[in-house]
Amino acid sequence: MRKLLLLLFLCLYPVSPGQAQHPLLLQKLNEWNDADPVPSTEKLKEQIQSAAREVYGLNDACTSSAIFIDRIHPATADRFVFNALIRNQMRNAWTLIVRMPGCDAAQVRYMVMQDTDDSLKTIRVNRGISYASDSLISDALPSARAAAYIALDRAGVSCEIADKFKLGVIRIESEEEGLGADLFGVRYTGSWDEVWPIETCNRIAEVLVKFTADGDGGAYFHFPGDQVKILPR
Repeated sequence: MRKLLLLLFLCLYPVSPGQAQHPLLLQKLNEWNDADPVPSTEKLKEQIQSAAREVYGLNDACTSSAIFIDRIHPATADRFVFNALIRNQMRNAWTLIVRMPGCDAAQVRYMVMQDTDDSLKTIRVNRGISYASDSLISDALPSARAAAYIALDRAGVSCEIADKFKLGVIRIESEEEGLGADLFGVRYTGSWDEVWPIETCNRIAEVLVKFTADGDGGAYFHFPGDQVKILPR
């Protein structure tokens, strides 16, 4: 009967990871994680090493680098992961904060995803530390890029929006006292600020991103234009 009630709830209400706060969906998130727990450290390191080769290339320092996993956390409530789980297109996913001194001087966040056939796929989410989920970064990055180009134009730097860009090492600038804890990969309450360095046109624009959790697994974000910093060459 409980399983039937859960299925009815998922069918009758819009699917949203923010509803994880509802007891039935919180139970479901726990069930998913109990059914498909995090893979072994050995398997995770194999995945990280494979993803690092794709990102950083095959230089000797990187391919032989030690791998230090500082943190593992389920990403089950990330919008992309949650929706894939509801559609039976994925079994689970986890984010890992990793150090690989031979590949990158910064901490790096990866996402390891478990497919329905139990195979694993891994992507690099970002360099540095961010509280934003992978889905939230994808949502906010185009606007952060636009804020950087506007600031560069105001500073008299010749740069076109079509020019290639790279997101540098993210850092947390501040967080409010009431910021909620990470729950299956998202935060439901509170506000925090991050600095996103946008590297383009041989310059770096540090964009301040102000996040406020929307109570639904995502967050509102804005970019104070007067607080974008163009770093000296």
